[in-house]
Amino acid sequence: MSRHGSRFLVFATTLLLCLAASPSALAADSAIFVSQSLPTVLTTGEVRTVSVTMQNNGTTPWTTAGGYKLGTHNPMDNTLWLGTTRVYMNPDEVVAPGASRTFTFNITAPASAGTYNFQWRMVHEGIAWFGGLSTNVAITVRAPVPYDSQFVSQSVPTSLGAGQTASVSVTMKNIGTNVWTAASNYSLGAQNPQDNSTWGLGRVNLAPGEAIAQNGQKTFTFAITAPPTAGTYNFQWKMLQEGYIWFGALSPNVAISVTQPPVTLCPGVVVTADGTTDLGPAIQSCINATPSGGTLDIPAGTYGIATQVLITQPITLRTQGLAGSTANCEAPGVTCAVLKALPTFNANVGGFLAVQSTHDVNLDHLILDGNRAARLGTPAASQCASGNNFSGFNARMSDCTACRFTHNVSKNALCGTALEFRGHDGTLINNVFRSNGQNATSNLWADGLTIHYSDRVTVTGNTFVDNSDVALILGGGRYAVVTNNAISQPGQVVFAGLMLDNFNGGTSGDFTGAVVTGNTIDCTSARNCHFGINLGPHAWYQSTNILGGDVHGNVVASARQGINVDGAGTSASPLVLYGNTVSNAAPGSASFLCGSHSTSPLNINTADSVVNRNGDTAPMTAFPWHGCP
Repeated sequence: MSRHGSRFLVFATTLLLCLAASPSALAADSAIFVSQSLPTVLTTGEVRTVSVTMQNNGTTPWTTAGGYKLGTHNPMDNTLWLGTTRVYMNPDEVVAPGASRTFTFNITAPASAGTYNFQWRMVHEGIAWFGGLSTNVAITVRAPVPYDSQFVSQSVPTSLGAGQTASVSVTMKNIGTNVWTAASNYSLGAQNPQDNSTWGLGRVNLAPGEAIAQNGQKTFTFAITAPPTAGTYNFQWKMLQEGYIWFGALSPNVAISVTQPPVTLCPGVVVTADGTTDLGPAIQSCINATPSGGTLDIPAGTYGIATQVLITQPITLRTQGLAGSTANCEAPGVTCAVLKALPTFNANVGGFLAVQSTHDVNLDHLILDGNRAARLGTPAASQCASGNNFSGFNARMSDCTACRFTHNVSKNALCGTALEFRGHDGTLINNVFRSNGQNATSNLWADGLTIHYSDRVTVTGNTFVDNSDVALILGGGRYAVVTNNAISQPGQVVFAGLMLDNFNGGTSGDFTGAVVTGNTIDCTSARNCHFGINLGPHAWYQSTNILGGDVHGNVVASARQGINVDGAGTSASPLVLYGNTVSNAAPGSASFLCGSHSTSPLNINTADSVVNRNGDTAPMTAFPWHGCP
């Protein structure tokens, strides 16, 4: 072989050795795609923050000085999203072998609508691309639409004390073509759940005259008030045009922890109203220390009750700071103390709050929560199921003269009633009786308000929602005034919306001079009332007739039987019944506890009732309803 040929062989051998070594050298650089966070739909020109996480599974640390970067792909080195091709690490940053690096950066959507690829790979600049590609995402870029918004930022605490007020802010960008103005009813609305008032408000409005045009931003700064009960609550918002459409991006949800600081119930008694500790004895000690005619104002919070609280002298018990307020405990911005039955409350004593054998007691601005869901399966629930509903009451005011129950909420009774009231000259105004008992389970049903007897009682402006036995029932009340109460049953069945009774002869059933007017009973399209209004006991039991009463100007909608009279009035004390409006009663027949029964808007069993219709000529039927609630 010639000398020239020998040199060529040496050169070729060296080249082959070098080429064979290159993959081994570059194998020190390697990466695995881990995850990414990015939108799949953008508006032209929209700016969004994205992230791509890569893991260094090679043997060489990644550094900025060493030229390690994240680079665009599909196609390689495109400038679609950044206007450049690389995302850099921080100066002096080191990603050791085995460690991961999350690249977080802003992208800007292309100016033209279409579908664009989003894919990345690690690059050792000037040396080689290496490692796995990120999963390709085809992002749809659309032209601006009239209604759209982008979340920008928010400033929100992650913990608050119960009832604490804090200033927060949420910034939204208008990426739609419509201009946001207060006059056009654009606002920030509460979400998770939609339209909640967890933080004391459900809307934050734009300022009058303010206009947020396309690509403009609005920072909504507002005050929130933490709920009165310890727990974790969602904080999330979205833009809307009121009455028309919710639109755009949600703010990221923030789970805010609400804690309950200690409060002073009365001098020397400091408690934490956390809803889990039995504070019945503490409240009782403060009631006992309150002088006759005095007031015990308890701070807002949730007071667990496993030991009955009993009042036997004239006092006022109410939430601190609400003296003189005429709004009830469900009104926006009103925060009331909650007395909540604990699952361990099983005493057969007629309520976790009781007023007994006294006068001039005022229960005002309180929430009484029977905590039914947590008490199913307890000894108290077993008592209810066996027919002893005394153990399922929320509260009672027994033999209480000139006593008042005002601006309260009584809800979630296990069975029996949300409130049993007995005593003359009572006042029950502007309360809410909600979701008491369970109609679908025998004997676990509950009245909203049960008045055994109360001459000259005033029952006005109360709200009854989804009670399960009789929403509002009276067993006697001469010169009683029952006016402007609203009864509705959107969620469960009730045997009667409103009833005048004598509890099978256990009470007088005397309604001489009583007036029942201006009340509404809405059974909803599901016909969730067996009777809209039932007058007399005979649909339940064959006791003596009730006496007197003037029932006029009431409205019943969508009951199975609109108004039923059976066992009402005598020749000496007739029932006066006229001028009531019944709409959408069940046509022909409907289902009752006794089975199917004929129905009508107005039924008067003339065989055992004496009724003065005062000239009312509305059509009526005369079915007997004996033993068929």
